Amino acid sequence: MKQDTMMGVPIDALTYEEIVKDIPEYLETDKKMTAISVNPQIVTEARKYPEIVSFIKESTHRIPDGIGIVMVSKLTKGPIKTRVAGIELMTKFLAYANEHKRSVFFYGAKPEVIKDAVKNIQNQYPDLHIKGAVDGYTKLTEEELVDQINDQQPDFLFVGLGFPRQEQWLARNVDKLNVSIFQDVGGSFDVFSGHVKRAPQFYIDYHLEWLYRSVSNPKRIGRIFQLPVFVWKSLLWKMRKKECEK
Repeated sequence: MKQDTMMGVPIDALTYEEIVKDIPEYLETDKKMTAISVNPQIVTEARKYPEIVSFIKESTHRIPDGIGIVMVSKLTKGPIKTRVAGIELMTKFLAYANEHKRSVFFYGAKPEVIKDAVKNIQNQYPDLHIKGAVDGYTKLTEEELVDQINDQQPDFLFVGLGFPRQEQWLARNVDKLNVSIFQDVGGSFDVFSGHVKRAPQFYIDYHLEWLYRSVSNPKRIGRIFQLPVFVWKSLLWKMRKKECEK
């Protein structure tokens, strides 16, 4: 598998088809798939969270989730040519689980959000076995939550706590969980619940979802500047790395 590295964080050159094709290997063995999104925010703030960088390095599928990732790789003649959006990958995982009558567990989001997300997902994927859902504000201890998930033995676990909580939680608990496939899904539960609308197709087609989300939510407005900062820092890091290798 080809990969690129940006500011010390590895990202794999993957497509949706390649990831989905790998699913049976993990469902039929004791191996665990960790499909972890790597986006400009994670790369830019990587130095603050060495435990997350270590977790990403050990993950089986480091997803190029962000047009900024693709842009930097292309500008530096790297191997990443296409973006893999976390919510799209989650949709493909759910479709696979539905088709093969596999089981899933959801963790994250507000109580009302996860409740509506579960309802909508079950309606859309009737053959999916939903083993459980716990909101991100649960009073359960981490150990109790791990035990609850293990009692249900789901095939897929989707964790939507937002960066950096979801990556930190997974880093601490993947080895303790009897699950085959893990994905960090950010705010995907909000979209599946209907509480947050996904960007119009125009923005999706032109890889501008980040801009739509930033403009639509005043709390995210500062992220408009995150992409150019990421591109500049990543290009500078690659230039310095190249000079050191001479």
